[in-house]
Amino acid sequence: MDPESEFIRSEIPDVKSIVETECWLEGERRGAPVDARDQTIRERVAQIILGGAGAYLRKKHSGQGHGA
Repeated sequence: MDPESEFIRSEIPDVKSIVETECWLEGERRGAPVDARDQTIRERVAQIILGGAGAYLRKKHSGQGHGA
């Protein structure tokens, strides 16, 4: 597998955790469980990743994030 694919693969658990947290939060808002494929969840996760968490994850998984 090429290095870029390995790098992306290493971020999957973190992204999954973000999705799970957002599902829980939205479920609390709605008072009912929310599926990870819900449009609100997808938009919120994209905002989180594009809004800075993505840079943090890339830094963390590239070995530059120690002590951050």
